[in-house]
Amino acid sequence: MCIRDRIARALAAAGYEGPEPSGGTVDGVTIDTRAGCEGALFVALPGSEADGHDFVADAAARGAAAVLVSLDRANGIDAGEATVFAVPDPLAGLQALAAAWRNEVDPVTVGITGTNGKTNTKELVAAVLRTRHRVHATPGNLNNHIGLPLTLLGMESGAEVLVAEMGASHAGEIRALAAIACPSTGVVTNIGPGHLAFFETLDGVAAAKAELLEALPADGTAVIPADDEFRLFLAGRSPAPVLSFGFAADADVRVEAAERTGSGYRCLIGGTAVEIPRFGRHHLLNASHGEAAARALADAPPPPGRGGISRIGGVTIVDETYNANPASLRAAVEAFMELPVEGKRWLVLGDMLELGGESAVLHAESG
Repeated sequence: MCIRDRIARALAAAGYEGPEPSGGTVDGVTIDTRAGCEGALFVALPGSEADGHDFVADAAARGAAAVLVSLDRANGIDAGEATVFAVPDPLAGLQALAAAWRNEVDPVTVGITGTNGKTNTKELVAAVLRTRHRVHATPGNLNNHIGLPLTLLGMESGAEVLVAEMGASHAGEIRALAAIACPSTGVVTNIGPGHLAFFETLDGVAAAKAELLEALPADGTAVIPADDEFRLFLAGRSPAPVLSFGFAADADVRVEAAERTGSGYRCLIGGTAVEIPRFGRHHLLNASHGEAAARALADAPPPPGRGGISRIGGVTIVDETYNANPASLRAAVEAFMELPVEGKRWLVLGDMLELGGESAVLHAESG
């Protein structure tokens, strides 16, 4: 991916002051010694359960070409023949590397956030854009302060478009992610009661998601939900022109005449008739980005844990195990109730986490 001296120059933004190593390739970046160490840069991130510095020797033994460690842990590090880069904060170093690589590749970037639907929307946007462009998209849900840099560092040099999912559990996190990814288009799927333990109120959630829109250039595009109670708030936070989608009569891209079929829905999107082979009205909102999005929704399987259907021993199982908050639970149950089945329906529900002081009330309302 890059040679060692280019890594050194990029890390200068994170406080690296060492010598520039004399060339040599580094093939990829990893934070896990169990995944892709051969020829890669291993970043030793401290964590609540494990400290990457304790695995530097293992990374070197597995063929890491270089390691990125903390200055206060650099002495005594056994990195074998791997090049050692030491900075005050390895996470800041990882993020600086990602920003440098993004600037070098210089893709058009679409940032996607929201309480629900980020991953589905990311997959649909990427599927549509791949019909015309070389696209790199967030793998899985690597959407936080560690996952986004890893997403960018996994991008090929010829990528024309980056589709970056952005999640957050604290104020300021999406602003920091946007500073790394530099989106020109920002999509907010919705505002709902997620991570209330940290944001406290829906106003706090909305302010956090709006950080993506605030980061857009004036010639960019903000895409927001027309049916959301925070629509005007979100629109007001964007310096870029705003495009709305949804069921509302004044939506720029509107879903109309929706009716259920035996396999999902048919509707009009922007006046064009489309059929969507999935149950749940929230999928109509995913498709409301246009006819191409509706076709992508028809062709793309749902991401793991987000509505996949299996049939085992005569039982139909709908897998919504990825995560849950009140809004996503409601959407999942509504879709489940639309699914034609014979016999009884059973719900197997777990806790919804990080809802703070409203947790008991929100669980009771959901029940």
